Amino acid sequence: MLLPPDQRVPIYRAHLERKPKDAAIWFDLGLAHKFLREWADCAEANERALALSHRRGDPAWWNLGIAATALRDWGTARRAWRGFGIDGILDGDDPIEADYGSTPVRLPLGEVVWGKRIDPARVKVYSIPFVHSGYRWGDIVSHDGQPAGQREWGGRTYSVFDVLERWSPSEIPTLVAAAECGSDDDALELVEMFEANHFAAEDWTTNVRVLCEACSTGNPGEHRHSTSRDGNGHSFGIACPLGLASSLMEGWVAASPQSRRYEWTDTTDLPSAL
Repeated sequence: MLLPPDQRVPIYRAHLERKPKDAAIWFDLGLAHKFLREWADCAEANERALALSHRRGDPAWWNLGIAATALRDWGTARRAWRGFGIDGILDGDDPIEADYGSTPVRLPLGEVVWGKRIDPARVKVYSIPFVHSGYRWGDIVSHDGQPAGQREWGGRTYSVFDVLERWSPSEIPTLVAAAECGSDDDALELVEMFEANHFAAEDWTTNVRVLCEACSTGNPGEHRHSTSRDGNGHSFGIACPLGLASSLMEGWVAASPQSRRYEWTDTTDLPSAL
């Protein structure tokens, strides 16, 4: 049975006292420090491994890139991504801000959300995570490079990557509303209303799938899970300051009062409650 990372570190270091040129153990030490979020030690161990291996595409380059990103050491991060084999990354001391496409990532409590990858190891979350996750729409998170499951969207299969840490927190709180929508158009208009105001709303009743652990870490298409819906009732996750969100929701109801109602069911993720 593999020992936990904190117990592996002293074993690896004792080995390296005897064999300081063992690149594989330097890599393993860096891996253990990565799991412990000890970024400076992780970076140092991977640098030592790479000094011995001299191999383009070595996975130590990737872990060095993750550690350097956590440390905001952009020069080293850029060098690491190029060493791994990612083209188009230039020298510099500025953060990498690009569009590497959408990807799903798994939050620490197991929820999988979608985001835009802005560099090889960071994603800006554009799903609205559940309040209990502790994460928010607009968070920038760092993630591991080892796939941990799959998701299908738009006819394409995407790898899921585990979140390592919240790299930069969003200031936008998550609210939850129970809403009555007389038609699918009512729900769509609610979502579009928040998007037009540069915030977000997500219909959790129709967009969220609850999966068993096997499906969450594999391919959810392997078997189905039952879902239920109570009439016209919807649960919306909303990323927006409460005052503006309430004003928008009141306007949404006023536009069709015969078919629309709402109430806040969770406003715990407000600045005063953090």
